[in-house]
Amino acid sequence: MSKVYPLKGNQARAVAPHRTVWLSASAGTGKTQVLSARVLRLLLQDGVEPENILCLTFTKAGAAEMATRVNDVLARWVRLDDLALFQELEAIGADARPETLARARSRFAAVLDCPGGGLRIETIHAFSQWLLSAFPVESGLLPGTRAMEDRDRELLVREVLAQMLVEAEEAGDEGLLDALAHLALRMDQGSVIGFLLRCAKAIDLWQEPGAWRPPLRPRINQMLGLAADEDGSGVAALCADDAFDVASVRCCMAANAAWGTPTGATAANIMGDWLAADPQARLAGIDDFAKLFLTTKGEAKSARNLDKHEPAYADYQARVIAGITALRDRLALVNLAALLDPALTVGRRFALAWEAAKAREGFIDFDDQIRTAAALLTERTTADWIRYKLDRRFDHVLVDEAQDTNEAQWRIVLDGLVQDFFSGQGQSQRDPRTLFVVGDYKQAIFRFQGTSPENFAKARERVRRELAGLAEAMDEPERALLSLGLGQSYRTAMPILAFVDRAIAAIGPDRFGLPEAPEPHVGDVRPGLVRLWRPVGEGDGDEEELPEAGEEGGENWLSRPDRDLADRLARQVRQWLDTGFPLHKGTPRNARAGDVMILVRKRKDLAGLIVARLHARGVPVAGVDRLRLGAPLAVKDLMAALRFCAQPLDDLNLANLLVSPLIAWSQEDLLERGYRKDGVRLWTHLAHSRDPATVQTVEQLLDLLRRADFEPPAQLLHWLLVGPWRARFKLVARLGREANDPIDELLNAAMAYATGQVPSLVGFVQWFDSGDGELKREAGQAADLVRVMTVHGSKGLQAPIVILADAADDPDAALARGSELVEHGPGQRPRSVPLPALRKEEKAPPIRAAEEQAAREERAEHWRLLYVALTRAEEALFIAGAWPPSRKELPADSWYAQLAPLFGEDEAWEPDAIWDGARSIGIPGPPVVEAPRTVENLGLPLLPPWLTTPIGPEPRPPRPLAPSALGEDEAPDPPTRPGPGALLAARRGTLIHKLIERLPAVAPGERAEAALAWLARQGAEFDADAHADMLRAALAVLDHPDWQAVFGPGSLAEVPLAAVVEGRVVSGTIDRLLIAPDRVLIVDFKTARRPPASLADVPAAYLRQMAAYAAALATIHPDRVVEAALLYTHAPQLIAIPAEVLARHHPMAAT
Repeated sequence: MSKVYPLKGNQARAVAPHRTVWLSASAGTGKTQVLSARVLRLLLQDGVEPENILCLTFTKAGAAEMATRVNDVLARWVRLDDLALFQELEAIGADARPETLARARSRFAAVLDCPGGGLRIETIHAFSQWLLSAFPVESGLLPGTRAMEDRDRELLVREVLAQMLVEAEEAGDEGLLDALAHLALRMDQGSVIGFLLRCAKAIDLWQEPGAWRPPLRPRINQMLGLAADEDGSGVAALCADDAFDVASVRCCMAANAAWGTPTGATAANIMGDWLAADPQARLAGIDDFAKLFLTTKGEAKSARNLDKHEPAYADYQARVIAGITALRDRLALVNLAALLDPALTVGRRFALAWEAAKAREGFIDFDDQIRTAAALLTERTTADWIRYKLDRRFDHVLVDEAQDTNEAQWRIVLDGLVQDFFSGQGQSQRDPRTLFVVGDYKQAIFRFQGTSPENFAKARERVRRELAGLAEAMDEPERALLSLGLGQSYRTAMPILAFVDRAIAAIGPDRFGLPEAPEPHVGDVRPGLVRLWRPVGEGDGDEEELPEAGEEGGENWLSRPDRDLADRLARQVRQWLDTGFPLHKGTPRNARAGDVMILVRKRKDLAGLIVARLHARGVPVAGVDRLRLGAPLAVKDLMAALRFCAQPLDDLNLANLLVSPLIAWSQEDLLERGYRKDGVRLWTHLAHSRDPATVQTVEQLLDLLRRADFEPPAQLLHWLLVGPWRARFKLVARLGREANDPIDELLNAAMAYATGQVPSLVGFVQWFDSGDGELKREAGQAADLVRVMTVHGSKGLQAPIVILADAADDPDAALARGSELVEHGPGQRPRSVPLPALRKEEKAPPIRAAEEQAAREERAEHWRLLYVALTRAEEALFIAGAWPPSRKELPADSWYAQLAPLFGEDEAWEPDAIWDGARSIGIPGPPVVEAPRTVENLGLPLLPPWLTTPIGPEPRPPRPLAPSALGEDEAPDPPTRPGPGALLAARRGTLIHKLIERLPAVAPGERAEAALAWLARQGAEFDADAHADMLRAALAVLDHPDWQAVFGPGSLAEVPLAAVVEGRVVSGTIDRLLIAPDRVLIVDFKTARRPPASLADVPAAYLRQMAAYAAALATIHPDRVVEAALLYTHAPQLIAIPAEVLARHHPMAAT
């Protein structure tokens, strides 16, 4: 249960319920405690009810943690005595008058009774969903609108693109088709789709006021700073004598001519020819002309030899280069405009079609939710009315992790929710309405989601400005914004925080995007350790493979240093668990697996390899924090089984299935048993094999194929996991406990597919392959397991021991994101214009400037990400990395390269058996010897004898009896003659069995056609004559005059049965059943490959089984005669069982 800790300093000032506060909270300073205390203080105020408070958080986990804390405290206040309650109220700065104590005890019930069943503490996406559902008509949403999943997006993209192409071809829109073809030639399929989706995301370009409409070229020109009608024809004018500095060209030409060398003469001639040409010819020859002044790298050529003949040559050369650069830049802008025109035309068409398709299908994605909610509160004609409705509801808004709030989300908060807080009755009343914002500029790390620390600063300045004006107008200084900071960390030991301060100072606050150096951190005075491990692979020329790399080389896509790094990390954690690593926060103890957090910069294969290495060494590990559903091996193995059902002749998939844990062949087994002639399918080859192990595997696969004929995907997966295949047990045994989550998510995906589509095996495989659903673990809930995650995923979490696993990685190696320009229209918000991938020579000055700015912002976030990573550690921080391949030194801007000097570059490496050397700052705490747990004798009396005396037996219940299990081991299949046709003969019997099961549901006149069509699909290994023979055999049974009724109308198939026969429960399933007015007919199918010649040869076990069925039916229908028969489907052959035989094998006859 959550505790109430005494608030100190700025913590206590921040929770004052009547002030609007902007709180800058460094990592680990207790901001969640302050937020919770702020909510508690508000709830204690007269006139404030739970429904008047809105708390917006960044993550669901953060919302759940905060709600749990508040509810736990409120629940405890109900039970506390006056003194204890007084102390808790005093701890959060509340007065302790009797009426306050009484109100405190009533708040828990008030929270439970408020609309929605509790405090509104939620993510801003959840709030947007609530807002849209509360005002669906005003939002323009259709009934049944649902959130779009990844696979929905992938399928819809294909549909929209296909429809665009069809419409363009039907309309003869050659321009659109050519533009699409141009994009396809420039980029691969994924890049084209990515560009189109970015165009769809920028929907405000195409639909909002001031939207771009065809023709787009004038708007593109305007954005690039060109004239609206600029088409490139005017570029040549820049080469004319009155536009270009031809005087400087003539001076350079004269100097080259005076040089007196062949090089100078050639250059002078080229300059002369260029000057003699008209502007259009000059433009055409500008590249050859530029080579006289610029190197291939674009730098000015040396003028050392020409200075002797013209001292001012360097100045003339610089002027000519300036003219060339201006000309090239203008030409690049014109060419860029010509390139963007068709690309953005396609993007606009796709974006509008995308919006229409989403509306038609009832989809809304996360960006739509935020954008629509912001428009609903600020732009729609009903915005004032909606804000009025919300104005009557929310009086106090709290925003957590504000540095990760993007511009559209700030519009919801500042323009939609709290705009009226700062004016009119919102501030004129005695208890003003308040805004509480908490964030940390240093932890802004979600730029890829559209967030920016600049948005954080702008929002703060806007609130400060509006409240400053209000405070001055009302002459009440307390109405102004209260800006506070929290610097005392309650999480991290002081040696680690001192290291963090040194790192910020060494790297430079400006590189973090900070306007000035932050206040020094203050932490707990307790042991702390920062250790730098020697980079793996530094000068290592050893080519020997790691023993754990696997005999199959399955990890060879990772570099050798990365594989070595993963192995060393696993050895290190294993050593800590075996020998003990002391921890001294709270009660001294040794580290457990759950105390270790391993962080990586980016989500990549290294994280999965670390998990595998830890698992191989027996370290409990939770797996990576987030992965694509199609990536885990457990999912790939299960999907291989489903793909085999859909297409048994896929050789590669079948081979994958055979060597998976589900069947567990080795690679040698596959090579030995699967080797065959060219042109022979693997499945066909295996089906004809006489090897006992192969025959057993084929039977197992045939059972799967039979099941797939009638089971939908979700049920088939469930059968695979818990049925005879025991897939879950095998996968977990091979892959570890972390395989359970992907397995469960695959089951969830199959069930989700069934809810929106008619479930079919082929359809599910196609649907699954259309996209990668993301599997996200709530890593904060890991139970004593090592956590491996990205730094982004670790936000809000901490651990006693933190390892930065890939600190030596090059930040420049990250994949570049799509470029964009920003349009600044008069009276409009800046809007991003997505750009397709551009070559280096196509990047005009505005593009280069935008990319340079993006690179600066990306690098600043790179360093802020380091700050977040460092401050996850409580007591020990370890820095590791793998030496990048083919590099003589570490990347200059890698974390490792920047942090290593802080340990002393001249310091010797400490001996370390695992890492070949280490350097340390601080020291770990003294070793901890944990006493073994013992059970104390509490002096309780011994248990009374009656507690340990066994209870006597209860009355005997009816004994269960399964007819199908009656002596089944006594009825073996007669041996078959070995030979290549054995399996085909068995397959023939199985097909006839299926026909007899299926055809009764088909009208007699249509059975032949339906049967032959089915056999053509399912029995492709047989020819048409064999199909006809199988059909004749099946119809001979169905048309048998004595038993025709049991296969006719009114008969039942696969009938479950249960009855009590003379004290025993008889239960089972009857293959065919007919209940007539005077008799009951039952038929049970048998698949023996050599059926008995007569009743006398039928195994006794089968007779006992049929007798049990007959006895049960006689109990259920005492007024009817029960007749039974066995149908051997292989022949087929129908054998009736007389009543006297049934009586002789009655279930009670053997007891």
